Amino acid sequence: MIREYAADIATQMGIRLSRISVIEGQRVGCFDVHLLNLAAENQRVSTLVYQSELDKLQNGSSSERLEVKIRGALSKLQTLMEA
Repeated sequence: MIREYAADIATQMGIRLSRISVIEGQRVGCFDVHLLNLAAENQRVSTLVYQSELDKLQNGSSSERLEVKIRGALSKLQTLMEA
């Protein structure tokens, strides 16, 4: 669900993502956080996403904090692509 959400925001911002991946925090000992990787044009950015934010998204609630994080990461990605 987070992949679709991030892809939708990227589309709104005019960014065509080539890859979206989520690394579960449990793999590195963090049980309430995940790493969201966003890639386009050989550039990649990451942002931390809390489990509570994913739960809100899954339940259909909007999470302004999550949207701000994703938009911030995508803005950074856009800057990297323009450099």
